Amino acid sequence: MTYSTNRARSLFATVWLCALVVLGSACTSGRPDPASGTKPAPYSRTPAARPDGRLNATDIGWTQLMIALDSQAVGILRLAPSRSGNPELRNWAAELADSRSSQLSTLRRLLADAGVHGDNPHEGHDMPGMVNAQELRALTTAHGSRFDQLLREALEEHLSQSGKLAASVREADADPGVKRIARTVEQTSATARRHMPSARRGSPPDERVRSS
Repeated sequence: MTYSTNRARSLFATVWLCALVVLGSACTSGRPDPASGTKPAPYSRTPAARPDGRLNATDIGWTQLMIALDSQAVGILRLAPSRSGNPELRNWAAELADSRSSQLSTLRRLLADAGVHGDNPHEGHDMPGMVNAQELRALTTAHGSRFDQLLREALEEHLSQSGKLAASVREADADPGVKRIARTVEQTSATARRHMPSARRGSPPDERVRSS
């Protein structure tokens, strides 16, 4: 990820957090598609009403955003066993994948219990905390230290954005149950960032993972 891309995502993340708290329904990346250069159309499918009288638009919007972030993160983390050249990073990725998978189940159950259908309307969108199509292709073709670098960059952004979104919804007029989940997301994201293994020196960029 380039400096300009990270800066743009950081700026957009600030706007995104404000929209989540105030509206709970906006989803527009506003950035050109890497392939076509065209901007995606504004997207909004988050219910404005409380289907069961409990979850409001902010609750539902945050939950759907986290499902989108976690779904992609789990898929990326599952690449590590066959592509990473760093045993510590592979172990870290496996633990985080399990944790995020469990979190996904909790988030999906929350929406199901609230009578909300379509838990991931943001799938395929280019948003802060998620890799775009070009970055995903790079991850799925890289090996060794090059993959490790891309994985750390992607997960650093994912964990950072997850923590920011969780902190934001906790300060909003959110359901107490949603706030409890958000607190867990914020804590686990911070812990995962602290324990993310650093780069190993001397590993070939395209080192293949050899089975023992």
